[in-house]
Amino acid sequence: MTGRVWAISALFVAVSAETQVSSKPGWGCAVGHSGTLKGLEASRHISKVAGSSRQVLITRAEQRRRSLASSLVALTGGLLWLRSGEKSAYAGPQWGGSKPLLRPLNIPRDRIDMDTAITMMRSSYDVTDMLDVCPMDDFQTQFYKKRIQYQSEYTSAFYSPDSRSGTVNIGDLGDPQYFDYISFVQYAVINDQIDRNRQVFEEAQGVFGDEAQFETKIVIRDTKYSDKAALIKEHNRRVGDLLLDHLLNTTDMKISFKARPAFDTVLSDVRKLQNLLVAKRFCGAYELTESSRPARVDPLKPPKNQPSDNQGERGITVTWERPCNLWSQQALLAQGYTLRNDFEAKIIEAYLRRCEIDARIESYYRSLFVTHTFYLDGYPAPMTSSAPGGSVVAF
Repeated sequence: MTGRVWAISALFVAVSAETQVSSKPGWGCAVGHSGTLKGLEASRHISKVAGSSRQVLITRAEQRRRSLASSLVALTGGLLWLRSGEKSAYAGPQWGGSKPLLRPLNIPRDRIDMDTAITMMRSSYDVTDMLDVCPMDDFQTQFYKKRIQYQSEYTSAFYSPDSRSGTVNIGDLGDPQYFDYISFVQYAVINDQIDRNRQVFEEAQGVFGDEAQFETKIVIRDTKYSDKAALIKEHNRRVGDLLLDHLLNTTDMKISFKARPAFDTVLSDVRKLQNLLVAKRFCGAYELTESSRPARVDPLKPPKNQPSDNQGERGITVTWERPCNLWSQQALLAQGYTLRNDFEAKIIEAYLRRCEIDARIESYYRSLFVTHTFYLDGYPAPMTSSAPGGSVVAF
């Protein structure tokens, strides 16, 4: 029993030490990949730069070398124990674990536009950093561990050498199967960090080269985002703004953001944005329809005397076929996470905000489709005496 406990501890120490050595600031995708992430090194963003003295640099470098040497010794001992024929006490969470991984979707999807995929990952990371959600050095460590934790389970579902949908190109963000997975990992870690609610923390900041150069600083989050709900709302808002800017900056299409335009104008602009997403191969196709939330009508009163808060709302329903985040949205929901990587919804919300339109969203998921309905505040639905009563619960 003692030997088993020692081996488990040794493996944990080895993985932790190795992770600390290899962890680098970035946007939560490139660290520790076994594959090559095309064009990513040129996009790596170092958000905070700090220097330290040469003496501190030498001391910390020496500590890392010693830590790595110790981890190799511990790892060797752990591997010898695992080869003794006993079953491993740690196999990572399986399909039936405390937070089971939703079974992956093995479906054919076209390659995503690389710049768009990078922007979705990078903006999510940068906003997490800007909002001081957590120490970004710890974020990278947890990202690496979670990616390794689930990767073999995820990739094993795609083994089919003769099928177009049977491979996952690890490290290639243009591969929708890989993007779906790595985006899930990124947002799972962001949610975990938000749940820890660290409003004051230490963060290692610095420049990375042959010898890592770090300086530890105290970071205090803005008190406006001390509440979890406010932090999630602001994260959604900022990511949506960055993605909308990306779409508009990579096309000649023009959208004029007028205050509360006519409903038909809103419908037309949202359709233009979806055409751009299809052109970027974010999804295979989409369907856009007008919808409405029925008004709760008092049958004893004429329409002009109906209470204003009982009026229905006009809305826009968009259904995306095989989007590149189809599985990950559902996997995050299945694990109970609040903040999701619904990039398509964030973009529409960003457009509506610039038009000074508040909206409520309802989301639905099917095997090949994601559907979001946006109910627009101040755009009342036609009121008829035959409309059914009741209310709709929004996400």
